[in-house]
Amino acid sequence: MKRSLFALVGLSAALLTACTGQGPSNFKVHEVALYGGTQQRVVWVYGALGSGGGSSVKLGGAAVQLRPQVQDPLALPGTLSVEGQATYRVPTPGAPQKLSVTLGADGLFNVTPLNGASLAAVYYTDGASWSRLGAASGPLSGVVSGAPSSGLRGAGQLTDAEADALSRVMATQGPLTVAVLNDPAPSLSAEPTPSERLSTSLYLLPGRVDPVPTPALTVTPGLPNPRPQGGQMTGQAVNFTEVASGNNAAATAPKVQLATTPEQIRALYALAYGRQSSVPATPPLEAGRSLVGIFLGQRNTGGYGVRVTGAELSGSTLTVRVAVSSPRPGMLTTQALTSPWTIISITGRPSEIVVVDDSGQLTFP
Repeated sequence: MKRSLFALVGLSAALLTACTGQGPSNFKVHEVALYGGTQQRVVWVYGALGSGGGSSVKLGGAAVQLRPQVQDPLALPGTLSVEGQATYRVPTPGAPQKLSVTLGADGLFNVTPLNGASLAAVYYTDGASWSRLGAASGPLSGVVSGAPSSGLRGAGQLTDAEADALSRVMATQGPLTVAVLNDPAPSLSAEPTPSERLSTSLYLLPGRVDPVPTPALTVTPGLPNPRPQGGQMTGQAVNFTEVASGNNAAATAPKVQLATTPEQIRALYALAYGRQSSVPATPPLEAGRSLVGIFLGQRNTGGYGVRVTGAELSGSTLTVRVAVSSPRPGMLTTQALTSPWTIISITGRPSEIVVVDDSGQLTFP
């Protein structure tokens, strides 16, 4: 059973009796639909009561009594209490997971929308401070940075006061990722018709975003052949399969990334497809296998590529031999920035990766 996000928000006033049946003046309804870690719709009712000190309206088809606001963390200036509570709350239906978020060793976040979700913004709190992930506007996906934020300010159609109140309550729940959904839930019906309707949908993903473990990395460029020790293999040959490749990754510098868990695979795919409009579904990984991504980093034109030509395992060290291609003189290429990459599947779970580039073109920082 899901725990209510607002379990700690207690009532500070007893339920008050009904008064008049007349709606308040300047009647406004602002609501936020919460999914994921909390399934609840929170509705603020704004307005001014008449001289009788009470009023009634219909929300979601239910008649409710409005009175002066009560003491409560979600009570805001200009709002009225609903049935003795600071806000009106009804359950929201269950929803599939909308996103995955991981943190790379470089301090960048990998945000992967799931199940067709379109994310307008993503916020993260460790329980003490808040960060906004990615750009200030536009759909969010791929490798992004985090910047300090004033809680949920700017999320959906929340006012600053509403965002501040929600941020304070959510921060008491510990580490939490909050995604603003581009497809808001249908608004709750209200009678009489409000003079203003504001609606926001949020998906809550509880838990700390910890860095994705990365293996130790050694890069050896330009060795003449794969048998530097008297022509003998230094390890056991490993069968590998190319899973995917492309030339438009989010990696701006050469990078090797190992993935052995579903979260790490999603992070790997988010990096590989970070400059595309969508990330394809990640493949299932058989027990005992790993994915290894080789990223060339940003290139000024097309015509570049990378492919794996061999792999061997010695203890827990995986040696990957790659061939890097570059445009030939006079070759017609796209003049757009590219970032070539390839992902292979191997047997084993290495803890160190050695990349050998015979061409000497692959230089890691």
